Amino acid sequence: MHQAIAAWLIQRSWRAAVVSAVCGAFALQMPAPFAILAGAVPTLIALRFGVQSGLIVAAAGAVAATFIVLSVAESGSWLFAVVALMFAAPVLLAALMRNTGSLNLCYQSAALAAAALLIAVYLALPDPVAVWAPLLHQALDSMAAAGFQFEADQDEIVAVWSLTMWGAMAALAFATTFGGFLLGRWWDSLLTSPAGQFGAEYRRLRLGKALGGAATVLFVLALFVHSSLVASLAWVAFAALAFQGLAAAHRMKAGGRLNRGWLAVIYVLLFMPLSTSITVFVLAIWGFADNWLRPRVGQA
Repeated sequence: MHQAIAAWLIQRSWRAAVVSAVCGAFALQMPAPFAILAGAVPTLIALRFGVQSGLIVAAAGAVAATFIVLSVAESGSWLFAVVALMFAAPVLLAALMRNTGSLNLCYQSAALAAAALLIAVYLALPDPVAVWAPLLHQALDSMAAAGFQFEADQDEIVAVWSLTMWGAMAALAFATTFGGFLLGRWWDSLLTSPAGQFGAEYRRLRLGKALGGAATVLFVLALFVHSSLVASLAWVAFAALAFQGLAAAHRMKAGGRLNRGWLAVIYVLLFMPLSTSITVFVLAIWGFADNWLRPRVGQA
């Protein structure tokens, strides 16, 4: 089915633009699956026909997303940053893939870019934590009006959540953009690459010694240092390692050590709202262990 979707998208240039626009219109309201699809479509076009073509398709989705949001909410600089990231980042990863042919380098670059953007936010804002307080109070007030009961004081909840909200947003942005890129790369491989090549590429994902070491330091610091930036960067590290944990699960399945049904269960738990955070945490631990314990020889 996915091969047919990819073939249909590339047959006419307007098809990809229309699909990108539709996904863009829904992406900010329903991130899954539209935000991932919004990145996958221009990624496919960029890999097949060039980065310029991919950016044109991405622009169609970005315009639609901007128009929809502006029609129902007040405008803000955050809107343009989110839209640009959602549509442009996967295309930039596609450009890197075209130039290097390395899916793992795209993975490492995406994780490093997410961390760099997060650090830039903390450098640019005088008080990054305080930005979230009014937004979280508004959200909690809406939940209370809907009948939700909170055992803890609302101010305490806001204080705790505010510390890592930027990290949660950065982790979500990383997962969405890199997930969109992966889907687009898979579609492209179904049309151009030998059967199973994408799977072999994905199973070799590895954060590496440098980024893995940085992640280890972050986790240790997060236990002993009360720092919003450190805690937020740890969120990005967890998201990145979760992708490697998922790659490890696929490698075990390919090697016959994990039943296909269990792999399906992992995906179901990953996309169920009530179990997503726990599943990501388990996959991140798996990815962390895989990064340091897996030998470099025979990774696929």
